[in-house]
Amino acid sequence: MLNVFDLLDREWQQLKVDRGAARRLSDVCRLAGDARSLADLESHVRASSPVDADAILLALVTRVVDHHDDLAARVLLQLLLPGTRNLARRWWALGDHDERAAAAVSAVYDRIRTYPLARRPGRVAANVLLDASRQLRRSVPRVTTHASDDIGTHLHDCDTESAAANNASLELADALTDAVDEGIIDLRDARLIAQSRIGGQRIADIAAHDRVGARTLWDRRHRAEQRLASRPQSISA
Repeated sequence: MLNVFDLLDREWQQLKVDRGAARRLSDVCRLAGDARSLADLESHVRASSPVDADAILLALVTRVVDHHDDLAARVLLQLLLPGTRNLARRWWALGDHDERAAAAVSAVYDRIRTYPLARRPGRVAANVLLDASRQLRRSVPRVTTHASDDIGTHLHDCDTESAAANNASLELADALTDAVDEGIIDLRDARLIAQSRIGGQRIADIAAHDRVGARTLWDRRHRAEQRLASRPQSISA
């Protein structure tokens, strides 16, 4: 089954060679080395320095904010897809792969359409992705008031919107991603930790949903957290 990233990639295969679309963004294409297509524009941005790339992203988001340009918003979303994919990987507590993909794309696109151009006329990619990450963080139902002693992290209620809670959640999400990539824990256990430690879901509720015993999940989480805590880069208090 295709997820939102697959659908966007399919759409882009057609859009990137659409000369009419490139003409509609002729001012942006000129900034991208007189790109003749959106494919050329994308290649130019990927190969540019951060400063040069930011000038093109700024031109796109200016069209979005000042002229409600849907095409500019779509192109900007495409250019930010690598960062959007990273957000989808990071936020385990939001659901399975498809659910995280949909949530990440929605958050990034929403921020593109509502970008505070007057306050942030630069570093467009970083600002959009950071704001989208914060929006995803607020989408997590709640955060537990205490985290695993094995990991040594203390998370706070997300209603406080505290920087400490955001940082701890991001650090834990990053640690889980790295641990899965390194084969220290598997995807199933990473999701269990994220759902309970970041999302604040009760083990009993997760067990009922997955139709397994609560004690089984408690034991699985404990063993996974012990392995996570043994990582050289694991989170410290």
